[in-house]
Amino acid sequence: MTEGPGFNVFAVTNGAVTTPDRGSLEGVTRLSVQELCKELGFPFAIRPLPAAELRDADEIFLATTAGGIMPASRIDGRILGNDRPGPVSARLRETFWAKRAKGWHATPIEY
Repeated sequence: MTEGPGFNVFAVTNGAVTTPDRGSLEGVTRLSVQELCKELGFPFAIRPLPAAELRDADEIFLATTAGGIMPASRIDGRILGNDRPGPVSARLRETFWAKRAKGWHATPIEY
């Protein structure tokens, strides 16, 4: 597994977050997820992420600059978390947007 067109992919298994080590966007949002995982106490790894591991994950989420953290609820027809965001991805998403609202990782632009 690598990335999608313009987004990073993350798998959550037993509370640990993993993202691919190759073929991925190495941008600010990916680093922001890593930072949030450390802050919230979620183990985080950058390593190979086989498609089979992604399919078997407890949770999956995507991350983009514009969309932030976006939990996925299905993969290959398999429903994850009762078709709702899982607890790790939901907490990361909530924390991401709360911090962004306070100016975290933002550069003010004067018009």
